[in-house]
Amino acid sequence: MYLFGTNATAPTFIPDEETRRWLATSLQAVISQLGPPALRPQWFTDTPAKGVRAPRDLDSLFEFICAAQEQVGQSDLEFTLVDLQPGQPPVPHGFTPLGDATGHLLHSFARAQELVLVVAPQLFRVPSLLLGHVARELGRLGLWQQPSTPAVAELDSEAAAELAGIALGMGTWVANGAYMFNNACCGGGCGIDLGSVRAALSMPEAIYALGLDAQRKGLGRRQAGKILESTQAAALKASWDACAPHLAALPAARSGGALRA
Repeated sequence: MYLFGTNATAPTFIPDEETRRWLATSLQAVISQLGPPALRPQWFTDTPAKGVRAPRDLDSLFEFICAAQEQVGQSDLEFTLVDLQPGQPPVPHGFTPLGDATGHLLHSFARAQELVLVVAPQLFRVPSLLLGHVARELGRLGLWQQPSTPAVAELDSEAAAELAGIALGMGTWVANGAYMFNNACCGGGCGIDLGSVRAALSMPEAIYALGLDAQRKGLGRRQAGKILESTQAAALKASWDACAPHLAALPAARSGGALRA
C-alpha cells in the first residue's frame, strides 16, 4: 500500500527495479496479445471522441463506452450494460465473470460470446474512478477477444486488464483512478467506501507503465500527463527517465493513427 495523504511523508513514486522489469515484461505481453489496436499511437484525454461527454447515467455510460470501443478496435464487440439493483445478485444468471469481479463497481461477465457489463450506481459519483473502471474493462475485453497467449495467462487477470487499458491509450484514466484506490478517499462527499474498491496496480506502478507506453508512442512527458492530477503528474516526472532501460523491449507505436493527447 502506498500513502499519499496528510499522514504520508516522502512518498516513493518509482517502483523498485524488480517491479519495473515486471511491468515492462507484462506490458509487452499484453501488447502482443492485443495486436494492432495496441500498436496505434492512441492516447485518450478525458473523453474518447469529440462531442462525447463524461457519463452521468447508464445511457450516457453506454454511449461513452461505445465511443471508446470505436477507438480501440472493439466496434464489433457488442455488450449489454446492466445497472446493479439492490437485492439482486451481482452476477447475471448464466454468466461468469471475466477475471475477478471482487471490489469492482464495473465488471464484465460472459456467457459464451455474449457480454454483460454490470455497473454499480455509485460509480457515477467519482469521474476519475469511473474512467479507471472503463479503462480496465476495455483492456479486459481487448484481451478477451484475442487468442490467449501463455505470457498473459500467467499474469494476474486484473493487472493484465489494467495494463491492457494503458496499452490501448487509457493510461491516464488508470493512473488517476489508482490514486484513489491507494488513498481510499476521493476527497470527501462521494459516499463510496473506497477501502472496499480494488485496483491491481498501485499508483506508482500505473504511472510507470503509463510512462513506458507514452514513450513508445513518441509522446513527451508534459503531453502525456495533460489530464493527470498533481500527485500523479509528480510521479510521472519522477519516474520518466527510469523507463529508458526497458523501452527497447516494447514495440514502438508511432504510425497508423492520430494521437488524441
